[in-house]
Amino acid sequence: MPAQELSHSHHLPKQETTQEHLETDRETTELLKLIFEQHPFLAHVKINFVSPEDEPNTGGFFHRVKIDEHTFVPTVTIVLKDTKHLEQLMKTRAPSVAHAARMLGIKIEELSTDLLSQFIIAHEFGHATDYIKNYETNPDYHAAEATQEWDTHYDANLLTLPVPGFDPVDLMEEVSQFHDVDTFFQTHPEVQHTISGVKIKNLRELVDAQEFAYRASTYENYADQFAVNFLRRNSEALGIKN
Repeated sequence: MPAQELSHSHHLPKQETTQEHLETDRETTELLKLIFEQHPFLAHVKINFVSPEDEPNTGGFFHRVKIDEHTFVPTVTIVLKDTKHLEQLMKTRAPSVAHAARMLGIKIEELSTDLLSQFIIAHEFGHATDYIKNYETNPDYHAAEATQEWDTHYDANLLTLPVPGFDPVDLMEEVSQFHDVDTFFQTHPEVQHTISGVKIKNLRELVDAQEFAYRASTYENYADQFAVNFLRRNSEALGIKN
């Protein structure tokens, strides 16, 4: 999770909580154990747990914590598993949920909240893998250049979306201030140019269009592929029914 998402890679946490302050469930603990065992290069990734109340519109996200001008720690923030929260995400993040089901080769009604949670977490470690392999350890970048390049490429990716510059979660927060899509367009007139030819009748359709485009991005596809491969490889250990 962007998938986003569901999950997203750039949204900073309102509050960071370490594992010592919040206890996670057994299934998540087992999943994290397998990830670190099978991908030892992820050992320096920091994990934060937050409550659904802190992050109601996502299941997790990837970012980098700045230590000093030359040091950034890759970090995965995970929203503690809560059935009601995940059921709500299935409604509010429907395009991403449907995309996750397709990636896993199952019908959307077969995607349980447990499997959705596992997919989101694995997806975020896909972002961490992308960052470490293609930026942090890339010989073309030095120190802070890696995180600067990540941000530059990520921001450039956001500029290609129907509402430029917003990831789906940020857009959801933005549209919550408006009563209808016409008022939104009045405040963001540039959006009408980027979605020219696409009929958007309401704010829900606008958010869905953003989510569809976001899921198709290079960043999200990398993380999705990581999640799918990991979950398939460990389906038996994680209790995933094929």
